[in-house]
Amino acid sequence: MGRKKKRQPANAQPRQPKRGMRRSIRFSDQDSDPRDQPRGRGEDAPPEILLRMLTVAEALERLEFQLRAYAAKNQVKVLVIHGKGHSSPGGISILGPEVRDWCDAHPSLVDAWQEAPPGWGGAGAIVVTLCR
Repeated sequence: MGRKKKRQPANAQPRQPKRGMRRSIRFSDQDSDPRDQPRGRGEDAPPEILLRMLTVAEALERLEFQLRAYAAKNQVKVLVIHGKGHSSPGGISILGPEVRDWCDAHPSLVDAWQEAPPGWGGAGAIVVTLCR
């Protein structure tokens, strides 16, 4: 037999269960949405372009398209996340050097680039400064 539960008024707030009792999903993070949580990069992080798990051709196409879109919006810096190559054959990054070479080959769009700080991706990302 189950326990008897008392009827709660409609406007009552849900109570936290007593310590040691099993906690239901409804008691954990009931008011939080994962999209509202901070991503861990900080308030001053630039917008991101995610290139991980793409082929080189797909990544370079997406990179050019999105960098041109950010340049049209007068965005100065963009974080390009290409990954460190852990899932590449031999564990050597293929996409990272290609993205850096592409940035060097397009001086009309890319003013400069540098490796991202550790909190933003470190060796798996670069911060691109766009031309104005």
